[in-house]
Parts: sequence; structure tokens; C-alpha cells
Amino acid sequence: MKPHARRTLLLTAALLASIAFVAAPAARAQQKAATPEEEWDSLSPEQKEVLREKYQAFKKLTPRQQQQIRNRQQQLQRMGRQEKERILRNYEAYKQLTPEQRERVERNYGRFQSMPPARQQELRNIYRRFMRMSPEQQSLLLENFKQWQQLTPEQRERLRRQSQRPLRNQ
Repeated sequence: MKPHARRTLLLTAALLASIAFVAAPAARAQQKAATPEEEWDSLSPEQKEVLREKYQAFKKLTPRQQQQIRNRQQQLQRMGRQEKERILRNYEAYKQLTPEQRERVERNYGRFQSMPPARQQELRNIYRRFMRMSPEQQSLLLENFKQWQQLTPEQRERLRRQSQRPLRNQ
């Protein structure tokens, strides 16, 4: 992943998480729609400082990166509570990764983003099917995949050809 793309990804995640964590208590406290000034006034000094810091980082981004963050913020606002909580849990898990694990995640994310939309959708569908499997089925599939990775290209090709042959009646 290119450094500017990585920076945008990390800043976006941090900004969205900060906004959600900082603004959520104030938003929940108010049942009616509040003006931006009222929302700002309801924040603690610490929350205001966090938002000021995030805003300064935001201003340093390119206009394109800023627009990407605005788009993601709009997506976040349209999401339900459970989806927002899932995103925050994932972000917290991401922060716990080692630098090597983060690099791998970012590299894979970059590869995924560079794929055509149809391929991205295909991979999402595969992932959904995997998540619907029982833990035992998931373990078996992952073990088979590890074995597949250990095969040479010739062995893989041989298995592909064998799996494409019609079965003979015995």
C-alpha cells in the first residue's frame, strides 16, 4: 500500500473512531436534534481537544483524501448501531496488531481495493459462505488450504486436471 493511501486509511479509521467515541455520549444524551453549536457545547474539554487534534490532521490531507473521509463519515451516519459497533470493535482489534500484522492487513486491503468490483463482490460472497460454516468446517477448510499452499505449481495443476475429469462408472 502506498504511504499516502496508508495514511489516509489510518487517519480515516482514527477520525471515524474518534468521532464515534467522542460524540456518541453527547448524541445519546440528546433525544432531539441539536444544532452543531449545542453538540459542541455538550462535549467535555477533553473531547473538544481530541476533535481539535483530529481536525488539524484532517486539514493536512489532500482535498481528495478529505473527500474520501467525508464520504466515509456519511456512510457511518447511515449505518445502524450494530454496524457501527462492529466497525469500532474491528478498529480496536486492528490497533492491537503487531506492525507486521498491520502491514499484511494493509497490503491485502490494497490488493482488494485494486480488484475489479465484480471480483470484490465474488470474494465478499465467498467470505459470507465461509462465515456461515460451522467452526469444524472452517477449520477443515483452512487446513486444506494450508496443504494446498505447500504444493508445488505442478502438483496443483495435476490436482486441477484430475478434479475436472468426469468420474468413470465402476
